[in-house]
This record gives sequence, structure tokens and C-alpha cells, in this order.
Amino acid sequence: MKHIQRDLSILSKRVLYIFMHLIAITHLQSCFLKQDRTTTVYGTITDQNGEPVDSILVTAQGSKHVKYEIFDEAFTDETGHYELVADVPRQAHSVNVVIPFSLNKNPKFGKHFKDYLVFKNEIRTLNCCNLDIGGKTRYDFQLIAK
Repeated sequence: MKHIQRDLSILSKRVLYIFMHLIAITHLQSCFLKQDRTTTVYGTITDQNGEPVDSILVTAQGSKHVKYEIFDEAFTDETGHYELVADVPRQAHSVNVVIPFSLNKNPKFGKHFKDYLVFKNEIRTLNCCNLDIGGKTRYDFQLIAK
């Protein structure tokens, strides 16, 4: 009889151990599923003389499955400042900030500028313009006149 009680005690401890681990795993998975994917990018846009440029469209876009989708967009204000706050869907694998070249979408840029230099967190970069999903990144752009 003692042998059976001891076996039941060991079995009940194992069941409790497994049950507690299942609860912990379930809790961790729910945390990961609710991970904040709100992505923020901000900065300023200036011309080659360092003067702020207003009315330049900036977009946060990313790949969702096999196509690009715009998650947020805004025009710069009179100080050249912009800020985008994008709720990035779980299906999105990457997010970039871009200045569209299209004359239809971005007429001021298309008329007066041909390209731009990029600064990430105040350091010039050639690796434009990946954002950390769920993070906050600064990208400044210096526009190059036509």
C-alpha cells in the first residue's frame, strides 16, 4: 500500500510540474502575441543649405506577404519636421521610411529635387531606411536640388 501511495505522490507531482509549465508557456506565448508593433520614425528634411523644407511627403511602408503596403504617411511641416507612427501588422516582415519620387504623390519633391542624403540618428548612412518594428528611429534627409 505504501508503494502505491508513493507512486501516486510522484505521479501527482509530475502532473503538477507539467501543468505549471503549460501555464508558463501559455503566458509567455500570449505576451509574444501581444507584442507592441507600433513603430515610430521622425526627423527633419532640409535642403542642401540646411534650410527646412515643408510639404514633402514621407511614408512608412513595409512588405506584407509579397507586396508593399503603406502603413502611415505625412507631410513635413514648416520646420521640415515629420513624424510617423505606424501600427505594423503581424504579417509585415520589414518597415522602411521613404520619400516618394512620384510627381503625383510628392509634387514639391518631384519638381525641385532629384535625390537625398540620409542620416540615421544624426550619422550619415547608405543603408536606407530600415526601421525596428516596435521601436523609435530618427531619420533626417537632406534633399539634393535638380
